Amino acid sequence: MIALYSGVNFFIAAIAIAGLFLTVKKAQSMVNAYAVTITLLSIGLAAAIYGANYEKPLFLLVVTASTLQLHRSGRIPKKVAVLLTLLPLLLGKITTLPLLAMLGLSFATFRTLDVLLYANAKQKINWLDYAAYLFFPLTLLAGPMYRWQAFQKDLAAGFGRISSDNILLGLEFVLLGIAQKFLVAEAIERFLLSNINAHDYSPTGIALNAFSYSTFLYFDFAGYSNMAVGIGKMLGLELPINFNNPILASNPQDFWRRWHISLSEWLRDVVFMPVYMTLCKTPYFSTRRLLAQNVGVFLTLVVMGIWNGLSLHYIVSGVMFGLYSVCFNIMVNRSHSFAILGWMMGNPVCRAIGRIMTIILAMLALYVFSGRSPI
Repeated sequence: MIALYSGVNFFIAAIAIAGLFLTVKKAQSMVNAYAVTITLLSIGLAAAIYGANYEKPLFLLVVTASTLQLHRSGRIPKKVAVLLTLLPLLLGKITTLPLLAMLGLSFATFRTLDVLLYANAKQKINWLDYAAYLFFPLTLLAGPMYRWQAFQKDLAAGFGRISSDNILLGLEFVLLGIAQKFLVAEAIERFLLSNINAHDYSPTGIALNAFSYSTFLYFDFAGYSNMAVGIGKMLGLELPINFNNPILASNPQDFWRRWHISLSEWLRDVVFMPVYMTLCKTPYFSTRRLLAQNVGVFLTLVVMGIWNGLSLHYIVSGVMFGLYSVCFNIMVNRSHSFAILGWMMGNPVCRAIGRIMTIILAMLALYVFSGRSPI
């Protein structure tokens, strides 16, 4: 995947395909062929990425497609289908089975779960579209999280979006992503991270590691996402924006509305809402909605950490982010009852301090996430 976005030929090919679509914009035959073309291009590029390891994505495709079909035909309930869909990912996290060690396993699994949970029951699944969506090459490794319904809408309406303006807009995103990834992120890695002792646990060492890794991760991750969004726009595909200036976050909840936005929203729908709604139906939590909300928020962010792996530093970083959001949520909900909290929430100086603390705490959690901390 690194080679995909660092190869000049890839960008030349993407621009050429977008230009070809633009030149035949008025051809009705191309309107009808657009979806098939995008699907086949996606499958072909994914096949080239996996190369000799084709049996791994093929195994995942067979398992998840079979599970999806069994559920849609009424042979297995949704809960069983969800478990079977997650099984390859879970086994991949806790075992060393070679067949499950696959590039993009996490995103591919979440995508097939998105189809399982959100595809209209009356919608006929085109299995070529399903395969292209599962291993969509632009977002295979680093996201953003591309939803099934959005992918279907893009296949239907994408050809109409192709224009010189959108191609230029896509190029802007690509150039921004290239600058973020190959200029800023690589400069931070070369001149900061590589020159800092990862095992320096003094206050200064922790501060330098936390700042350097967090800024590196942002520019690296945002760079990949923006390149994907840009290539998508040139081809008529509306991939979601994944970052929105997280440095401007005013609180922990706002941070997740700005950082890895697409995955945060997906986990909100798949983890938080089901947990919250289920708890609220119980006698204990039905009168304790704030507690139910906090349990849902905490579990969602822990899952966010576990999604990266079962190593302790991933889990602890998720716990840290979960505690940040829960504490802030309690403060907001108690600000109406405690005058001092209400004053702090409205005071400009306190709010400015809150912004600074939000970024510091986020950097500390990302420092733990990096594996460079003592945890």
